[in-house]
Amino acid sequence: MKRMTTTASDLNYTELARQIATRMSPEALLSAEDVGAMLGYPARYIRETIALAPGFPVAIRLKLDTDGKRSNPRWRRTDIEKWVTDHLSQRRMRGGRPRQQTLM
Repeated sequence: MKRMTTTASDLNYTELARQIATRMSPEALLSAEDVGAMLGYPARYIRETIALAPGFPVAIRLKLDTDGKRSNPRWRRTDIEKWVTDHLSQRRMRGGRPRQQTLM
């Protein structure tokens, strides 16, 4: 099995910096892979579970061609960050599961 390695001379740092800057913009449109990286889940789980959860931001789908085909779902970074903040505050208000009482 041939193993491929990447050396520093193979990397395009300018392109990498551009991609990072683009994704960090508040109005950036993030892919399922990007959202998954933010939340620590695989992209498939984002598309099939998280994105369908009540209250999750509605995906933006852009038309790609005249046939009406649409792009993969994208979400605004600000919408995702707001959802995470709201979701965490709701979890804190609900509290955790009750602790088991121990008898002494």
